[in-house]
Amino acid sequence: MCSILRLIRTTAVITTLSIAGVSQVAAQAVETDTLNISIGPDLPFLVHIVAKEKGFFAEAGFKNVEFKTFASGNLAGEALLADQIQLWTPGNLPPVSMAHNGVPVVVLGTNAVSHGLEKIVVRADAGVENPEDLYKTKLGLLVSSTSGALLTNLAKHYGLDATKIQTVNLAPPEAMAAMANNEVQGIIFWEPFPYRAVKEQAAKIVHTGTKSFFAKNNGEDVPVSNNRTVWVASQDWVKANPNAANALVKSLLKAQAYVADPAHKDEVLKIYSDVQKQPIEMNQALIDNYIFTPKVDQAYVDDMAAIADYLQATNRIQGEKKDILTYTYTEPMKAFDPALVQIEGQWKP
Repeated sequence: MCSILRLIRTTAVITTLSIAGVSQVAAQAVETDTLNISIGPDLPFLVHIVAKEKGFFAEAGFKNVEFKTFASGNLAGEALLADQIQLWTPGNLPPVSMAHNGVPVVVLGTNAVSHGLEKIVVRADAGVENPEDLYKTKLGLLVSSTSGALLTNLAKHYGLDATKIQTVNLAPPEAMAAMANNEVQGIIFWEPFPYRAVKEQAAKIVHTGTKSFFAKNNGEDVPVSNNRTVWVASQDWVKANPNAANALVKSLLKAQAYVADPAHKDEVLKIYSDVQKQPIEMNQALIDNYIFTPKVDQAYVDDMAAIADYLQATNRIQGEKKDILTYTYTEPMKAFDPALVQIEGQWKP
């Protein structure tokens, strides 16, 4: 009789645990198996492409993953809010601007730190040897991007009057054509456009976000960039799809760690170059511009706050600045690896 009772009790416990396990799996199942993700032609999107090609999205329950491209960051941001895409990975200026002006976006983590990524490139015949020579040029850039912030920081560092440096608001392809025709004498953009300008137009790099190539301080470390690409979602989508948001972050973190491993460098560059139909030698030359880390730490807070300061100084933030952490969501990253979250975000679904 005792044996029978023990068997009944054991069976009941196993059944209870099984039901609990099924319930837990059901609770964690993604609310949608479809993801639409904005990507561009530059290497930050190595993470996204590897996540798809290596099956990390599929493992997380996303059966349908589609990449979409947009002519501008503004259009991608609009698509995010319209739920036409669920993940946007811009430089940090647009989401900081949006969040401070009441647009419901949330940052899920850093995709890549890229302080040295943006570069000032000028025509060889522009006569630019030192910072003050920029006064005699026209520079093509997206004024509302992190490139504008870089130029402002550079002018401040070298004691230049930023209002006297002529700028033309152009997207990268148009700016490249304008420089070739000498309609502008330089550009300020992120890679791969500086690489292409040097290769195709014999232009020269005079400054990056981290280093000077001006004659007077050639090779000196000069940090003038706070650029990092960040994972951005709409707050409404995260609230409606909390399990999918967690699964999305997990997939990205797995891919990011895979990409950051030097043992996988050749493999991931081939995957990326094949999908993007780009020369692998270009991507091999540019990969070291990026540090693939998602961490929310003091460096993250400082970069985001510096961008907010720039936006406020240029009247693109109305009213008081927000705490960066009020629109940073770190719970999914913390669940994956607590060490990645040194400073916790305050946003909650």
